[in-house]
Amino acid sequence: MTVRHLTATLPKLALTGDLDAEVTSIVYDSRKVVPGCAFVALRGTKVDGHDFIDAAIAGGATLIVAEQAPHVMSVAWLHLSNSRAALALLSAVFHEHPAKALDMAGITGTNGKTTIGFLVHHLMNAAQKRCGLIGTVFYDLGGQQIPATHTTPESLELQHHLADMRSNGCRAAVMEVSSHALDQDRALGISFKAGIFTNLTQDHLDYHGTLDAYFDAKALLFEGIAAEGTGTMIINADDLWGKKLITRFNGYAKMSRYGFGAGCDFRALNVRYDLTGTTFELEAKGRQFLVRTPLIGDFNVYNTLAALAAADAMGINFREAVASMKTAPQVPGRMERVSADNARAQVFVDYAHTPDALWNVLRTARALKPRRIITVFGCGGDRDKTKRPLMARAAEQGSDICVLTSDNPRSEDPQAIIDDASKGFTGKNYTTIADRREALKFAINNADKGDLVLLAGKGHEDYQEIDGVKHKFDDRNVARILLSQVKFAIGAQREEQQKEWEERQRQREERDNRGTAGGNFGGSGNDRRDSRDNGGNYRR
Repeated sequence: MTVRHLTATLPKLALTGDLDAEVTSIVYDSRKVVPGCAFVALRGTKVDGHDFIDAAIAGGATLIVAEQAPHVMSVAWLHLSNSRAALALLSAVFHEHPAKALDMAGITGTNGKTTIGFLVHHLMNAAQKRCGLIGTVFYDLGGQQIPATHTTPESLELQHHLADMRSNGCRAAVMEVSSHALDQDRALGISFKAGIFTNLTQDHLDYHGTLDAYFDAKALLFEGIAAEGTGTMIINADDLWGKKLITRFNGYAKMSRYGFGAGCDFRALNVRYDLTGTTFELEAKGRQFLVRTPLIGDFNVYNTLAALAAADAMGINFREAVASMKTAPQVPGRMERVSADNARAQVFVDYAHTPDALWNVLRTARALKPRRIITVFGCGGDRDKTKRPLMARAAEQGSDICVLTSDNPRSEDPQAIIDDASKGFTGKNYTTIADRREALKFAINNADKGDLVLLAGKGHEDYQEIDGVKHKFDDRNVARILLSQVKFAIGAQREEQQKEWEERQRQREERDNRGTAGGNFGGSGNDRRDSRDNGGNYRR
């Protein structure tokens, strides 16, 4: 592809150099520069790509895309005001606009994005409409799964993945669209047939600064939909910020509201749930449906409503979508049960890492009517510090016992993070154990019959990041090992007790036999004191 073709549709301040030069690839990391590539200089929080332009030229780049005017004339140079927006548009052109061949659904909000993504992905595939998935857990490129690097990858990788989906026969794609991605134009140039807003609670203020700025970033997804006028906005009408979004786009023709409240286009009623899933009545499209999902809790009712509304917007037969919800998959690390049905205590793992998400999960756990709730949680390092005491407050209010531990401390001192969070506790029903494995062990070993143990914060993650190093650690695997050890310990204890009881029985029988042979029933008296307690009841 020539420089002229690649840059034809981009806004530009100036374009100089050989416009007929061939561009064989696009990179934004100078370490990946190869002869014939286009190098896009991005300004990051720690590193500025403009400092590596000369290195890119020396490496053979044929096109430089930058927010500064050219200082050499040996290569083609595109000067514009926003390199990140340019990277998204250039990537789409280079891969021949793969999103145009796919029905796209985008999900944004603080909580629920991953679950809704899994549900929409399931409903589309169940309707024989092959669907790709971009999200926090993994990327499904149409039968090919690869590990997720980000919730929403950089635009260059995103367009490459969409192109792979197209090549693999996908007709649709669903993606989580993070606030960072929207603020950094990673999804620019993608037309969404359905855009979903879940909710907004305190998170990522280390990046956005304020909740209003965080909300404005989320709203960018819907500004794009409104500008094109073809996609459907699917908004949680029960959420305060969802209401603000509805007001902001009041009058937009294709808007679906979901929730429990009157006036919702997709409304849930009469919710019932247990350890096996959730059932509720759905009012939608002028009819009523009975919905059954294996997922648990009110927050998953919201996720289910959003997914069904999205499937409807994507052209899936609605009755079939409702029926397919019965076979929805367990979302990794989202209220995922890791204990067996007959376990002494039930153990769940959930990704909840915001105060609101933790409170909602605990509210769901309480509705399952456990004897006690024991919650293990932590707070991430190098992230918004103001939410740490709020996490402790939410855990304390929803639990009987709290175990505060490490999450991903990253570059921070784990104990300092724990000290910050501890300020949110008001009572004494908590303990602090910095070592996460020991914290999980403490919670599971101290759980009695009928208790529920919630391991919150890391969910599907299979690592723990400490001092910049990712160590192998998966709450689910660790919990299963600990549960097996508890079961073994209980089994060994019961076996020992059984042996002791059998020995006592043998001794009693020997005494009884001796007593019968001597003519006395029970040996030395009429009250068989060896086999009765003081209340006169036989012991076993």
